[in-house]
Amino acid sequence: MSAGRVLVIYGTSYGQTAKIARRIGEVLQRGGAAVEYCDAARGRPSLGPEQYSAIVVGASLIARGVQPPIRRFVRENLAALNRTPSAFFLVSASAGSPSAKGRQAAQRILDGFLAAESWRPAASASIAGAINYTKYGFLLRWYMKRASAMHGGSTDTSRDHEYTDWNQVERFAAEVGDTVGILQTVDSR
Repeated sequence: MSAGRVLVIYGTSYGQTAKIARRIGEVLQRGGAAVEYCDAARGRPSLGPEQYSAIVVGASLIARGVQPPIRRFVRENLAALNRTPSAFFLVSASAGSPSAKGRQAAQRILDGFLAAESWRPAASASIAGAINYTKYGFLLRWYMKRASAMHGGSTDTSRDHEYTDWNQVERFAAEVGDTVGILQTVDSR
């Protein structure tokens, strides 16, 4: 049975959130959903939010907050997001921190965003992203190296470091699939 049309809209700065959004969409497609992807910074969905069976929103953590295009999408479409089965995931290096303090900080930001926007998604997750040292300018690379050292992460700036737990991503996608009523078994392979 088809789950209908699912919008996966995301904000990404260095590509990791887009990769995670794609994986979530792939899992939903295997479950029977027709998935439309939308990078919020580059365009708008082809349909109005109320025309989707479900909406999955993803953002990376930028300067201790959710990216402006995603924040704007949520504000403009809050009523539809609260009426339609929806889910939210926040991607950050902090979510993959070996320290509980780092992981808790990421979760607080996620919870704070949802509360501030009065959005009640059916599912939400804080997902570890990547530290893309080779894509950063000097100041951001210096800052991220310092922050990573404080939380026990890698400080090798000669390469990028992916912390995403892809099993967690697929479990979250399966949870979203259950929420939106995909009846076929979702195989995470």
